[in-house]
Amino acid sequence: MNSMKNWVKLTIIIFVSVSIILSVFFYLKKADLYSYLGKFYTKRDNYESAQKYYEKSYLEGNKNSDFRENYVNLLINSPLTIEAQQRLVSIAEDGIKDNAKENAKYFLYNLRREIHNKYPENYIQQASFNQKIIHWGKIPITYSFKNTKNVPAELVAAVNDAFDTWERSSSARLRFEKVTVNANIVVNFIAYKTENAQYGKKYVIAYTVPDINQNKLNRMDMVLNIYNLDGALFTPNQMYNTALHETFHALGFMGHSLEKNNIMYMSNDMKAIIEDKRKELTDADKLTLELLYKIKPDITNSNELKYDYISYPVLGDNAEINYAKAEEARQYIRKAPSVPAGYIDLAQTYANQKNFTEAIKYLEKAYRISTNDETRYMALYNLAVANFMEGSYELALMYVSKAKEYKEEDALCILTAEIYIKQGNIDGAIKEYTKLINNNPNNIDYVVNLTNIYLNNKAYLKARKVLVNYVKNNPEQRKNEKLKRYKMLLF
Repeated sequence: MNSMKNWVKLTIIIFVSVSIILSVFFYLKKADLYSYLGKFYTKRDNYESAQKYYEKSYLEGNKNSDFRENYVNLLINSPLTIEAQQRLVSIAEDGIKDNAKENAKYFLYNLRREIHNKYPENYIQQASFNQKIIHWGKIPITYSFKNTKNVPAELVAAVNDAFDTWERSSSARLRFEKVTVNANIVVNFIAYKTENAQYGKKYVIAYTVPDINQNKLNRMDMVLNIYNLDGALFTPNQMYNTALHETFHALGFMGHSLEKNNIMYMSNDMKAIIEDKRKELTDADKLTLELLYKIKPDITNSNELKYDYISYPVLGDNAEINYAKAEEARQYIRKAPSVPAGYIDLAQTYANQKNFTEAIKYLEKAYRISTNDETRYMALYNLAVANFMEGSYELALMYVSKAKEYKEEDALCILTAEIYIKQGNIDGAIKEYTKLINNNPNNIDYVVNLTNIYLNNKAYLKARKVLVNYVKNNPEQRKNEKLKRYKMLLF
């Protein structure tokens, strides 16, 4: 009899407990419930579970000041993962003014000081490419040579030495492998002299250009001239020094140092660039490389490497990055007024401030003084983008057309489609994305963009056909997060 009473009591207790829990679940907002669970686990020193529920509460839009402050304190005192840094930055940069915001900003400021104390004398501030960090995410980094037939063996060997030097200086972070096809870095030797008619009286020593599509780094093209300004072949030391500079660009450092001793110093003094003396990497060069590859990239080829930081605590916010790049570009122009790279970089800083009139002015200058097809294409593509952003759609299309004379890239088709959408030429936009999908049938972003165009124009059956064809050819992508919102169309 007693056992029966005990069983009844236990049943009642369980029923009441479950009822309370269900009541809490149904009457509290999800954000509040997750916040409560976060506090619950914090009191029990289970910080991993606490952070998980605080994260859920934050994503549900919890703007309660006490909650935000508790969440920031938990993030600060937990292992500083990439995700934790990202969340601190989002709180530091959002529009809510409270203690959480101030605490996040103060912590990130101190973290930045700590990082730069750990890597003194670095010049990482100049590393970004269009305010983004770019570098390889898979080791080994492969490289290959093109057009070596008439290049002296000792000059090719000098470039190999440059790769070896950077590998030894990377604190075992990097490793290179020479291949014959599909290399990450393609080194193209050219033999241009000042008297070459198509180059007028201008001279190109070397340049490196990234091949990027949809934030994926496909390749770095490094171009090295084998002749010096006087028309004589480079010596091995001269080629080594030039390759040492360009290799760091090919590794993802897209700017220049402001200090003369560093290998990435910008200069138009030909004697300083090609003096016949073997240069050494400085401590600042080595520390900058090490720090660059500790930052999670925005543009990369793979996500195999592990990272310590996101760019914000290392470089600061977008305004700070933009200011540093503008100063670098102005110095570049002062030292090398006949080199287009400085004008392109300065134009980008104006575009980042949405001052497209100034951006266009400097891009036009860059185009006028360009001495090779790569920089002409870069200037024209950016002119197309700047005019598009300013609302000058016909001019934008004109620059797209001129850019296509130098290179056919997906980016031009995407930009053309976006221009057509603004002009109301929906058929033109559909044609551009259809062409992109035909050439890149596995690219989910192109599929999503074309689907959205059809949906925005109420062409639901056509939108469904695009998605169904993609999933049919890529069944493993059916559960891709990017297709989640289109679930009903896939039935």
